Amino acid sequence: MAAKEDRERGRETTTPRLPDIEPQVFPSGDYTYILEIVMGMQGTMGKLIEAVESLKRQSERQGDKLDSIGRDVHAAKVVISVVGALIVLAGALAGWMITTYISMHPGK
Repeated sequence: MAAKEDRERGRETTTPRLPDIEPQVFPSGDYTYILEIVMGMQGTMGKLIEAVESLKRQSERQGDKLDSIGRDVHAAKVVISVVGALIVLAGALAGWMITTYISMHPGK
């Protein structure tokens, strides 16, 4: 009852000391459980490393695809420029031929 009254008044009370527990040691030296855990972690790390390598390869392929698209766009620009130039030259030649014909045959 006194401890309850002390807590209500805000006084500190001491808690009983817990018994010291020593860590459990494998007396026989059998570490198979620990070895299983470590081997499981090693397998998981192997999978993680493989996943990262796979992501790296995919990233490189994406970069190659973007480079390929960039080359295709550049090639398309060149083709359009050449075709445009040929159309302009054909128009200029047709205009020259028409003006020459008209100048050679004045109003019949």
